[in-house]
Amino acid sequence: MLPGPMDAIPSWLPLRTLTVLLAAAVSLGVALVASDRTDRRLGALRRRLLLGVPWGTALTIGAVALVYLFVQGGIEDPRDPLVIPFRSWSYRYPLGMVTAAFTHSSLGHVTGNLVATAAFGSVAEYAWGHYPRKRGAHSFGSALTNPFVRILIVPAGALVVGLFTSLFALGPVVGFSGVVFAIAGFALVQRPLTALLALLADQVLGFLVVAVQTPRVVAVPRPRVVTPWWASIAIQGHAIGLFAGILLGFGLLYYQDRWPDPTRLWFGLLVFAEFQGLWALYVPEGNGRFVLFRWLGAAVVFVLAAVVILGALNADRRAGSRLDWLVERRLPESTAGVHTVGLAVVLVLLLGLSGAAIPYNVAPIGDSPAPQPTVEVRDYTVSYGEDVPDGYVRSVSLPFVDDPTAINTSGVVVTSQRRHVWQTVVLESQLRNRGFATVEVGGVGWRRNVHVNRTGWRPAGNDSVYKVSLRPAGDERTRGYTSEPRRADPVVAGRNVTLVPTDEGFAFEVSREGRALATASVPGRNRTTTAGGLTFRRNGSQVFASVEGTRVTIATREAA
Repeated sequence: MLPGPMDAIPSWLPLRTLTVLLAAAVSLGVALVASDRTDRRLGALRRRLLLGVPWGTALTIGAVALVYLFVQGGIEDPRDPLVIPFRSWSYRYPLGMVTAAFTHSSLGHVTGNLVATAAFGSVAEYAWGHYPRKRGAHSFGSALTNPFVRILIVPAGALVVGLFTSLFALGPVVGFSGVVFAIAGFALVQRPLTALLALLADQVLGFLVVAVQTPRVVAVPRPRVVTPWWASIAIQGHAIGLFAGILLGFGLLYYQDRWPDPTRLWFGLLVFAEFQGLWALYVPEGNGRFVLFRWLGAAVVFVLAAVVILGALNADRRAGSRLDWLVERRLPESTAGVHTVGLAVVLVLLLGLSGAAIPYNVAPIGDSPAPQPTVEVRDYTVSYGEDVPDGYVRSVSLPFVDDPTAINTSGVVVTSQRRHVWQTVVLESQLRNRGFATVEVGGVGWRRNVHVNRTGWRPAGNDSVYKVSLRPAGDERTRGYTSEPRRADPVVAGRNVTLVPTDEGFAFEVSREGRALATASVPGRNRTTTAGGLTFRRNGSQVFASVEGTRVTIATREAA
């Protein structure tokens, strides 16, 4: 059959991308032309924003994109940025603390955050406005009423909130999502229903971006190691960002003496929290195992929504009269007391969640020893270990916890004492599933790959016997880990077969009643060898042991 146009994937990718963008543009254009409110909406935008454009949001998006492209090296390979040196490891590592909120772990990560910034930032900037709203104020009358200054306040605010979320996030986080949640919190307080529309717009824009980035997908059945999505979310970082945005939104409401409808705000908060997974409270148990407390998260979300509503109560009597029947007594003529208590609770929650990160951020992370042996790349060491104490968790002694080293980890570990880094970058299960991985280490202006390979055989009825090697690009290979020998379950003609790792590869050790008879290397593909009266023949990924007409599968090669 002659090749068709769909087979020429690289040359057709731009056309597919153009098709998606053109279809989206035509669809939006039809909707705008068909609506009889388009002119009125555009007029409202121009009254609030300079030329009707959220310039501050656009500047913020551009700045974060530039960091991804030129600081993390995304311009060289958009799908593979340098991440490790830009995480918020410790207060002793200022570079990570400054850059963590503005760097990302992947192309999908950065595009997702920037799409959300566009959606929620447009609402927040509209609420803030480029033109003053206070009676008697005039544009260019002062620095605060100057539209160009008010535009720059948006990226400046994102910078300040980003540094705040970096300094007080729990764990070595990376990503702009803390700022996105702050922008969303501000938008929710200012315009609850419009913020919900922005949430839906974020979903649609995300769908469009994925269609552009990955226009064609070929699905092939294969085993995968899947970490639950909620275990990859920095809940604490998202929460402090959201609370910071809510408090900033309250500040503008107080300045403008304009308050949202409580029921709209309550509903908006609940929908946002559900969509964004703020209910996903979990704890790690080590070795890639996590426990999710869904019931507790759901209860917390409802309670927090109620607390925020109390903080948003206006000082007029209408709110108080609605609450009279709950307390069975007449409330004061002003709800200022309730309002103050609500704001105080939100502030206490923000301070408490932020303070929880301080012990980890001042701890001597990186001083814990790495599994041996290691390979070194400048100030980094890369190694492989199994069931070793997690060096990040053990860096802090927690109250009421006798053994902080109880959480162990297995996989490829990267450490750096100078940068206060200790991280399992590839789980043991992930390396076992794929057979290889590439770890990138580096700093500003440089990066280097370390290639990790796992080779092994699985004796019938037992766990695998394997070796892990580490090789920095351009250097020699180093043996990083060797498992223990393991015996196959089948007994062939009274003989036991044990799979043993060797310097050259793997070998079968044949024994009878505990006495070693002979050893032979695992044969090459479609080859045969003998040892201790047994014949071993390899057929593809399987090795069979046979004697006197009896033939059994004795070992299977791990997927490479």
